[in-house]
Amino acid sequence: GMCLIDEFDKMNDNDRTSLHEAMEQQTISVSKAGIVATLKARCAVVAVANPTEGRYDPQRTFAQNVNLTDPILSRFDILCVLRDEADPVQDTRLADHVVCSHIRSHPDATAEDKAIKPKLQQKADFVEPIDQELLKYYIIYARQHVHPKVGDIDKEKLANFYRDLRAEAFRSGGQAMTARHVDSIVRLAEANARLELRQHVLAKDLDNAISTMLESFIQSQKHQVAEELCKKFSRYTAKAAPPHDQCMSLLERLFKAKLEQAKLARQGGNVELSEVSVEMADVVRQIEQDDLMDLNEANSFLRSARFQQNFRLEGERIFRVL
Repeated sequence: GMCLIDEFDKMNDNDRTSLHEAMEQQTISVSKAGIVATLKARCAVVAVANPTEGRYDPQRTFAQNVNLTDPILSRFDILCVLRDEADPVQDTRLADHVVCSHIRSHPDATAEDKAIKPKLQQKADFVEPIDQELLKYYIIYARQHVHPKVGDIDKEKLANFYRDLRAEAFRSGGQAMTARHVDSIVRLAEANARLELRQHVLAKDLDNAISTMLESFIQSQKHQVAEELCKKFSRYTAKAAPPHDQCMSLLERLFKAKLEQAKLARQGGNVELSEVSVEMADVVRQIEQDDLMDLNEANSFLRSARFQQNFRLEGERIFRVL
């Protein structure tokens, strides 16, 4: 099963402490009305908490932003920081989606109104979305029939990663790394294999699990420290994400940096996203500097439908498609 907890930061200390046993021993001890019993409590726990001051401050660590202790935080496999950041492209798409959804759901909507789709859906997508009903049965089948086994995984790589990350945790603060996180990485690797309906954990599953754990750790750091960690641990993430995903992430980072530079140059004035471009030389330099992939794989991404849907190439400059 799954346990969903909202407003986790507002739970009283006694209720929060009672989760320690459930999340580590997977049992709950009950002692009421003369009845003493230990009940099984094997389920996933997803908890949501708000920052102490209402907004997440990237200049502070995760522990400084939320009113939660290290013992309870260390019992979660991963920590995810969801921040509301201004992104002209994503904001435009979100507004378009909300307006189209409102038009379709209006009581007096005509057949033409109900057929309206956001601009993003009107374009040929690079991947076909999975039907919701099919996805539900897929998850049920995977959970009931697929139980991956950890065989010949790279134990040395896992041990080195845990050693390096734990040393970094003591040096820079952020999320506390404990032996529980080794189990977390193994569980994430098994989950990745189950996602592909495989009964055995492969090297790529371990790479994905390590990348997920590393992203969780980096998000718990201050902004300046996070930038350093991305470069320092890039060797662990290079193999995890597909080359096209890495190219997409790289271009989004470069465009965000260029947009910030343009705003500073105009002293906070409005900057049209259509004016912002990224030089191909900057992309190539970043790929070589971070040793992300072979340049042939980057050229393959530039010819893909995914690139053409989000960007356009004019000479040696890349622009966003709005």
